[in-house]
Amino acid sequence: MPAFVKYEIAALVLLFVVMMAAARNVPQLHPVEPSAAQPVVQEPAPPAGMLFNIPKIAGKTQAEVEVLLGEPVFCSKAESVLNCSFQDNEIDIVFIDGKADWITVNGTFHNPSYSQKLEGKTKAEILKLLGDPVFCVRTKSKSALNCSFNDGNVSVEFIDGKVEEVNVKGSLGKAPYSKDTLELLGLQAKDATFSNEHVMRWDNIQGLLSVTLYSEEGIVSLATVKAKTK
Repeated sequence: MPAFVKYEIAALVLLFVVMMAAARNVPQLHPVEPSAAQPVVQEPAPPAGMLFNIPKIAGKTQAEVEVLLGEPVFCSKAESVLNCSFQDNEIDIVFIDGKADWITVNGTFHNPSYSQKLEGKTKAEILKLLGDPVFCVRTKSKSALNCSFNDGNVSVEFIDGKVEEVNVKGSLGKAPYSKDTLELLGLQAKDATFSNEHVMRWDNIQGLLSVTLYSEEGIVSLATVKAKTK
Protein backbone atom coordinates (compact mmCIF):
# COMPACT_ATOMS: atom_id res chain seq x y z
CA MET A 1 0.00 0.00 0.00
CA PRO A 2 1.44 3.36 -0.96
CA ALA A 3 2.55 5.55 1.91
CA PHE A 4 0.22 8.45 1.02
CA VAL A 5 -2.82 6.13 1.23
CA LYS A 6 -1.77 5.04 4.72
CA TYR A 7 -1.54 8.70 5.74
CA GLU A 8 -5.03 9.45 4.38
CA ILE A 9 -6.53 6.46 6.19
CA ALA A 10 -4.80 7.48 9.43
CA ALA A 11 -6.12 11.02 9.03
CA LEU A 12 -9.68 9.80 8.45
CA VAL A 13 -9.50 7.52 11.51
CA LEU A 14 -8.19 10.41 13.65
CA LEU A 15 -10.99 12.71 12.39
CA PHE A 16 -13.59 10.05 13.20
CA VAL A 17 -12.22 9.63 16.77
CA VAL A 18 -12.30 13.41 17.33
CA MET A 19 -15.88 13.67 16.07
CA MET A 20 -17.04 10.82 18.32
CA ALA A 21 -15.39 12.39 21.35
CA ALA A 22 -17.00 15.74 20.60
CA ALA A 23 -20.41 14.10 20.22
CA ARG A 24 -20.12 12.55 23.65
CA ASN A 25 -19.46 15.98 25.20
CA VAL A 26 -22.46 17.70 23.62
CA PRO A 27 -25.22 18.16 26.28
CA GLN A 28 -28.43 16.38 25.49
CA LEU A 29 -31.40 18.65 24.82
CA HIS A 30 -34.67 17.73 26.46
CA PRO A 31 -38.06 19.23 25.67
CA VAL A 32 -39.02 21.87 28.26
CA GLU A 33 -42.32 21.29 29.95
CA PRO A 34 -44.40 24.49 30.04
CA SER A 35 -44.69 25.74 33.62
CA ALA A 36 -48.11 25.66 35.16
CA ALA A 37 -49.79 29.08 35.14
CA GLN A 38 -49.68 30.70 38.56
CA PRO A 39 -53.11 31.66 39.89
CA VAL A 40 -53.68 35.42 39.96
CA VAL A 41 -54.65 36.62 43.41
CA GLN A 42 -57.24 39.34 43.06
CA GLU A 43 -58.25 41.74 45.80
CA PRO A 44 -61.94 41.62 46.69
CA ALA A 45 -63.95 44.28 44.89
CA PRO A 46 -64.85 47.24 47.13
CA PRO A 47 -68.41 47.03 48.48
CA ALA A 48 -71.09 49.02 46.69
CA GLY A 49 -71.90 52.35 48.33
CA MET A 50 -68.47 52.60 49.93
CA LEU A 51 -67.78 55.90 51.71
CA PHE A 52 -64.05 55.52 52.34
CA ASN A 53 -61.75 52.65 51.34
CA ILE A 54 -60.03 52.32 54.71
CA PRO A 55 -57.78 49.35 53.74
CA LYS A 56 -56.38 51.51 50.91
CA ILE A 57 -55.74 54.44 53.28
CA ALA A 58 -54.21 52.58 56.23
CA GLY A 59 -50.42 52.55 56.27
CA LYS A 60 -50.09 55.11 53.48
CA THR A 61 -47.99 58.29 53.57
CA GLN A 62 -49.61 61.73 53.64
CA ALA A 63 -48.84 62.19 49.94
CA GLU A 64 -50.48 58.86 49.08
CA VAL A 65 -53.53 59.68 51.20
CA GLU A 66 -53.91 63.05 49.49
CA VAL A 67 -54.12 61.26 46.13
CA LEU A 68 -57.12 59.34 47.52
CA LEU A 69 -58.82 62.06 49.60
CA GLY A 70 -57.53 65.38 48.31
CA GLU A 71 -55.73 68.06 50.29
CA PRO A 72 -56.37 68.19 54.05
CA VAL A 73 -58.53 70.87 55.64
CA PHE A 74 -55.76 71.35 58.20
CA CYS A 75 -52.86 69.50 59.84
CA SER A 76 -51.15 69.80 63.20
CA LYS A 77 -47.85 68.17 64.17
CA ALA A 78 -46.22 67.09 67.43
CA GLU A 79 -42.87 65.27 67.21
CA SER A 80 -43.37 62.16 65.02
CA VAL A 81 -47.18 62.46 65.02
CA LEU A 82 -49.11 64.37 62.35
CA ASN A 83 -52.88 64.82 62.67
CA CYS A 84 -54.77 65.81 59.50
CA SER A 85 -58.45 66.30 58.69
CA PHE A 86 -59.82 65.55 55.21
CA GLN A 87 -63.06 65.79 53.26
CA ASP A 88 -64.52 68.79 55.14
CA ASN A 89 -63.53 67.22 58.50
CA GLU A 90 -65.45 64.00 57.83
CA ILE A 91 -62.32 61.88 58.23
CA ASP A 92 -59.39 62.48 60.59
CA ILE A 93 -56.09 60.65 60.16
CA VAL A 94 -53.16 60.44 62.57
CA PHE A 95 -49.87 59.73 60.81
CA ILE A 96 -47.34 58.03 63.09
CA ASP A 97 -43.78 57.89 61.76
CA GLY A 98 -45.14 59.13 58.43
CA LYS A 99 -47.80 56.43 57.94
CA ALA A 100 -51.61 56.61 58.36
CA ASP A 101 -52.14 54.73 61.63
CA TRP A 102 -55.24 55.99 63.48
CA ILE A 103 -58.26 56.80 61.34
CA THR A 104 -61.54 58.33 62.54
CA VAL A 105 -64.64 58.69 60.38
CA ASN A 106 -67.09 61.12 61.97
CA GLY A 107 -70.83 60.64 61.79
CA THR A 108 -71.38 64.34 62.52
CA PHE A 109 -68.70 66.95 61.90
CA HIS A 110 -67.95 70.66 61.61
CA ASN A 111 -68.20 71.37 57.88
CA PRO A 112 -66.16 74.42 56.74
CA SER A 113 -68.31 74.88 53.62
CA TYR A 114 -71.49 75.24 55.66
CA SER A 115 -69.73 77.31 58.29
CA GLN A 116 -68.54 79.92 55.79
CA LYS A 117 -72.08 80.34 54.47
CA LEU A 118 -73.94 80.33 57.78
CA GLU A 119 -71.82 81.48 60.69
CA GLY A 120 -72.69 84.92 62.03
CA LYS A 121 -76.17 84.97 60.47
CA THR A 122 -79.37 85.46 62.45
CA LYS A 123 -82.05 82.81 62.86
CA ALA A 124 -84.29 84.68 60.40
CA GLU A 125 -81.54 84.59 57.76
CA ILE A 126 -80.97 80.88 58.39
CA LEU A 127 -84.67 80.15 57.97
CA LYS A 128 -84.52 81.72 54.51
CA LEU A 129 -81.54 79.52 53.58
CA LEU A 130 -82.47 76.21 55.21
CA GLY A 131 -86.20 76.44 55.76
CA ASP A 132 -88.05 75.67 58.99
CA PRO A 133 -86.14 73.67 61.61
CA VAL A 134 -87.12 70.13 62.55
CA PHE A 135 -86.83 71.23 66.17
CA CYS A 136 -85.03 73.74 68.39
CA VAL A 137 -83.79 73.24 71.93
CA ARG A 138 -82.61 75.95 74.26
CA THR A 139 -79.61 74.89 76.34
CA LYS A 140 -78.96 75.64 79.99
CA SER A 141 -77.45 78.89 78.88
CA LYS A 142 -80.39 81.10 77.90
CA SER A 143 -78.29 82.74 75.21
CA ALA A 144 -77.73 79.41 73.36
CA LEU A 145 -80.24 77.78 71.02
CA ASN A 146 -79.64 74.55 69.08
CA CYS A 147 -81.76 73.90 65.99
CA SER A 148 -81.85 70.98 63.57
CA PHE A 149 -82.53 71.50 59.84
CA ASN A 150 -82.78 69.43 56.65
CA ASP A 151 -84.33 66.34 58.24
CA GLY A 152 -81.83 66.49 61.07
CA ASN A 153 -78.78 66.51 58.80
CA VAL A 154 -77.65 70.03 59.73
CA SER A 155 -77.30 71.20 63.33
CA VAL A 156 -76.95 74.92 64.05
CA GLU A 157 -76.05 76.52 67.37
CA PHE A 158 -77.09 80.14 67.92
CA ILE A 159 -75.35 82.24 70.57
CA ASP A 160 -76.96 85.60 71.35
CA GLY A 161 -79.10 85.26 68.23
CA LYS A 162 -76.21 84.60 65.79
CA VAL A 163 -74.92 81.33 64.31
CA GLU A 164 -71.93 80.20 66.34
CA GLU A 165 -71.35 76.63 65.12
CA VAL A 166 -72.61 74.40 62.31
CA ASN A 167 -72.36 70.62 62.19
CA VAL A 168 -73.53 68.33 59.41
CA LYS A 169 -74.37 64.64 59.41
CA GLY A 170 -72.39 62.55 56.91
CA SER A 171 -73.26 59.23 55.31
CA LEU A 172 -71.83 57.30 58.24
CA GLY A 173 -74.00 59.28 60.66
CA LYS A 174 -77.11 58.01 58.83
CA ALA A 175 -76.01 54.35 58.75
CA PRO A 176 -77.60 51.72 61.02
CA TYR A 177 -75.57 50.33 63.89
CA SER A 178 -74.84 47.02 62.18
CA LYS A 179 -71.96 44.90 60.91
CA ASP A 180 -73.16 45.73 57.38
CA THR A 181 -72.00 49.31 57.94
CA LEU A 182 -68.43 48.02 57.59
CA GLU A 183 -69.05 48.11 53.85
CA LEU A 184 -69.17 51.92 53.98
CA LEU A 185 -65.55 51.72 55.12
CA GLY A 186 -64.47 49.40 52.31
CA LEU A 187 -64.54 46.31 54.55
CA GLN A 188 -66.37 43.03 54.21
CA ALA A 189 -69.23 42.57 56.71
CA LYS A 190 -68.55 39.94 59.37
CA ASP A 191 -69.50 39.19 62.98
CA ALA A 192 -67.83 41.45 65.54
CA THR A 193 -65.21 40.30 68.02
CA PHE A 194 -67.06 42.26 70.72
CA SER A 195 -70.47 43.89 70.62
CA ASN A 196 -73.00 45.57 72.88
CA GLU A 197 -75.62 48.27 72.36
CA HIS A 198 -73.03 51.07 72.33
CA VAL A 199 -69.80 49.62 70.88
CA MET A 200 -69.02 47.07 68.17
CA ARG A 201 -65.37 46.07 67.63
CA TRP A 202 -63.53 43.85 65.16
CA ASP A 203 -59.94 42.72 65.86
CA ASN A 204 -57.44 41.80 63.13
CA ILE A 205 -59.77 42.47 60.21
CA GLN A 206 -58.40 42.69 56.65
CA GLY A 207 -54.90 43.59 57.80
CA LEU A 208 -56.07 46.20 60.33
CA LEU A 209 -55.41 45.96 64.06
CA SER A 210 -58.99 46.92 64.96
CA VAL A 211 -62.13 48.67 63.74
CA THR A 212 -64.72 50.07 66.16
CA LEU A 213 -68.21 51.46 65.56
CA TYR A 214 -69.97 53.61 68.17
CA SER A 215 -73.73 53.88 68.39
CA GLU A 216 -76.11 56.67 69.28
CA GLU A 217 -79.77 55.70 69.30
CA GLY A 218 -79.22 52.85 66.87
CA ILE A 219 -77.26 54.96 64.37
CA VAL A 220 -73.48 54.99 63.95
CA SER A 221 -72.02 58.14 65.45
CA LEU A 222 -68.33 57.40 64.95
CA ALA A 223 -65.94 54.82 63.50
CA THR A 224 -62.33 54.43 64.60
CA VAL A 225 -59.63 52.36 62.93
CA LYS A 226 -56.23 51.35 64.28
CA ALA A 227 -53.96 50.19 61.50
CA LYS A 228 -50.91 49.19 63.51
CA THR A 229 -50.35 51.03 66.80
CA LYS A 230 -52.56 50.32 69.80
